[in-house]
Amino acid sequence: MQKIIIKNFGAIEYAEIEIKKVLVLIGEQASGKSTIAKLIYFFKSLKDDVFNQIYQDQERDYFDENSDIAFVLQEKFYNWFGSTEKLIDFEIKFYYFVEINKYLHLSLNKDKTIQCEFSQDFYKYNIPEALTQIKLSLQQGSKTTNIHERLAHEKTKINYAQILAEILNNLFHSYEVDSLFVIAGRSITVGYSELFEKYFFADLQSRLEKNSKKEFQQKSQIVNEILMMKFIERVIYVKDVFSVHGKFQDLISRFRSSIKDKDKDKEEKSNLYLAEKKIVEILKGEYISNNLEEKIILNTQESIDLHNASSGQQESIRILQDIFFVILKQSKVLRIVEEPETHLFPVAQKSLIELLALMVNQNDNNQLIITTHSPYVLTVFNNLLFAQRVVDKNPLAEAEVAELIPKEFWLKAKDFSAYSLGNSSIQEEHEYCESIFNNQTGAIQQNYLDAVSEMLGGDFNYLYGLYTKISRKK
Repeated sequence: MQKIIIKNFGAIEYAEIEIKKVLVLIGEQASGKSTIAKLIYFFKSLKDDVFNQIYQDQERDYFDENSDIAFVLQEKFYNWFGSTEKLIDFEIKFYYFVEINKYLHLSLNKDKTIQCEFSQDFYKYNIPEALTQIKLSLQQGSKTTNIHERLAHEKTKINYAQILAEILNNLFHSYEVDSLFVIAGRSITVGYSELFEKYFFADLQSRLEKNSKKEFQQKSQIVNEILMMKFIERVIYVKDVFSVHGKFQDLISRFRSSIKDKDKDKEEKSNLYLAEKKIVEILKGEYISNNLEEKIILNTQESIDLHNASSGQQESIRILQDIFFVILKQSKVLRIVEEPETHLFPVAQKSLIELLALMVNQNDNNQLIITTHSPYVLTVFNNLLFAQRVVDKNPLAEAEVAELIPKEFWLKAKDFSAYSLGNSSIQEEHEYCESIFNNQTGAIQQNYLDAVSEMLGGDFNYLYGLYTKISRKK
């Protein structure tokens, strides 16, 4: 299991959060949900930055903790969160493996620069020696002028890159191959003209390049731009694929034709058609891309351009496409999704959460983190957890439960965690960060959901009492 502990960073007073297969963060606006999610993504994606450093390094032919990890982490922190000169002293400890006390600890030195501390025995099983050998192997032949030797070397580098990735997966205990932070405000990728998107993308690139060249104490906080840039790159890839294949069903047909294993074909086809059905439910129609124009087919005679569609359709389409691609390709993924419920009716929220559960269940190494404002989202997760619990208690009830909630959506309690942040509107005496998951019942605490309902209904009950009192006098 992984865990993050944060003290005095931004809006976060103190948070200690277990990061399981599914993690849900709920709270008011400005309560720190996004900051926590971004910090988790920061540490989880560090292995990719270390990979690039080692793979491209031509200066040292040996692994060095300071240059290959600590410096990479410090540079990444400044590039994401900007100058630390005016920050109060903070501490962030990320446990890559709680059970063996393996962590990275960030804090500020006296001169307000980032200090990185590694836990004892952070490296095991001769990993530094293995990384040194990889560096040597990658650098061999890189300076030769013989074209045949260069080509052979480039081909061999691919194998070494795969070995390097495996070593770093084991070092950071993160086995996801594809990591993505799905930003809020996703409609920007559909609500504007293609020309505007190109100018916006170019402007983003320019701002990131300028900030990267600044001294660390002059850097601006541009984490949102960095995450948006990667998200837009993913959207461009997805749009290109759909521009060739048109719609979800066409991709399913193409995928089936490439599968030789009939049993695997049957299982994957079931999941893909289940996903496609839910997508149609959420969009209230069928998505299609034709000549780079994205549309939603509402019925056989009516359609609407995606950039003229409802805000809910625009906000959800990129999540839906990404979920479908993960299931299609059986990728090992980390997905952090900000406010998946945005502009969606509660019934559509239910379908989207079920789709995300379907996605995360595709592989044991998949991981899903959600930030939300919606109690409806918590209720949907509770149902998916309780469906599994009912069957665990009584296996004979499996068919009956699956009739109501398909088995592919069920979630296991041991893989789930949920936290409420802020809590100022829920109870008078509160902690900033509280777990709202009851390990005994295997569900989100009912008293938390009841407190939200009471808060929402309190004003109405008071007004109704006042109305009744006035009516009696008349």
